[in-house]
Amino acid sequence: MARNTTKKTARKSQPSNDQRVRLVLGALVVGVGALVVWSSQHDKEPSSSDEKKSSSAASSSGETTSDAGTSSRSREKLPRLREASSEFAVLTDKSPEAVAKIADPEAVAAHLDTHVCGSACAAVKTFVLDAESFEVETTTADDYILPPPESFDVIGSSLSRAERATIATRPTVVVVRTHGPVTNDQLVARAGFAATAIVADALGGLVYDETERRIENASQFAAHVITVPLGQPVFSPKQIVIQLYRQEDGTARLLTLGMARYGSPDFMLRGASMRAATSLSHVVNAIANDVVAGKTDLPFKVSLAELATMTGKKPTELSKAPAASQPVAVDAVPAERTEGDPDNDMVELVAQSSPDWDEAMANLFGEPPDVVHAAFDKELEGVAGRARKELPRAVQRFERRDGQLYVKGPFPIPGADADSDQVEWMWVEVSSCDAKGCSGTLSNTPGYATNLSAGKPVTVDRTRVADWMLRMPDGGITGGDSIEVLRKRSR
Repeated sequence: MARNTTKKTARKSQPSNDQRVRLVLGALVVGVGALVVWSSQHDKEPSSSDEKKSSSAASSSGETTSDAGTSSRSREKLPRLREASSEFAVLTDKSPEAVAKIADPEAVAAHLDTHVCGSACAAVKTFVLDAESFEVETTTADDYILPPPESFDVIGSSLSRAERATIATRPTVVVVRTHGPVTNDQLVARAGFAATAIVADALGGLVYDETERRIENASQFAAHVITVPLGQPVFSPKQIVIQLYRQEDGTARLLTLGMARYGSPDFMLRGASMRAATSLSHVVNAIANDVVAGKTDLPFKVSLAELATMTGKKPTELSKAPAASQPVAVDAVPAERTEGDPDNDMVELVAQSSPDWDEAMANLFGEPPDVVHAAFDKELEGVAGRARKELPRAVQRFERRDGQLYVKGPFPIPGADADSDQVEWMWVEVSSCDAKGCSGTLSNTPGYATNLSAGKPVTVDRTRVADWMLRMPDGGITGGDSIEVLRKRSR
């Protein structure tokens, strides 16, 4: 029986994206509003301020909806949730008639094919037709309460500018929800991804994943579908997000989003140096892969070989000394929450056999983690060359008050070789320019140039400007070509 309904969707409000400055690592999607890092390969769109995250005195055991585990800091097994669940919203501007043809369980089931569910389509179809497990709801964008337009550059960073401009113009939302028992076949996730991909494709829709706080087009979302046979590992790093925060003490904090669709609490990890963040994201993905495959015994054992399998690389590509690598044992303990964290169940991952994550990563990789400082490639060099030629006209427009000017420049990392190119590229909100340079305040919170902070007065030599951008009074943007280049690469 069709269950297509139209009703107001009551949902919890979410922290603003300004409060959730992040770098997406798990899915390798770099948000433009994310934390700026060290090289030309990562970027951040300037913001007049970066909100700091303060620690909350409250602590959560991550067990409020889980069946297993204890409240002590020592467990033998990772707690699992009582059920797995997922929700996706397809934003569309199609007619009500077109929406009605696909926003129905029977219609979705009829469209299921191997391109979205592989050889498991029969099981997925049975799941979709079960009214206790699958729901399609049609509502309006106003009733669904989408994030504010100022967040679209962040949550829609993988979209083109033209696509992002259509987000607020799509009046209809088709919500796809799945939930059910936690099993190694992961039918909840399979059906959620498959059904949403079908609906998005039929309606030319954009998919908003509130759990992971991102919007993708139908083609991008289709990359998450699970087509492996039942009984085989289903996890892919593309299916979750790992957020990276720089804590006030300069250390890294990683947090996953999306593990609930596999019946698992999300994972939090903290206290490592920022230079270890990429290596740690591989560890988190490896543990997520084990959990999705049904492993819950603690501690988890992560090896360099497992990381190589997860990343599709050879151990020699991950480490200069693979022979010196030692597996790391990882425990899961109650997570201490921070202001702005989602309400998701979560546990903290801790290195069991090392005093801190930096030493654990040094053991795992056979060498201390280091920052790879990538030089500009030909495409970004071209952007920088054009930016320097166009900068005088941009400065003139700024001086005429046509808009607020930002320039991107290099800032040395403390401790780096003075003759090296080990710098962090960051945006500066300009207050004035002369023949030699542009001065203003640092628009980003540094990840590696820890001698600086957001809002600090700085100057960028005009000969070293890598990009410029004018933010117009109406909110439009001119310039910022490097941002678009990096957006395309992040897809």
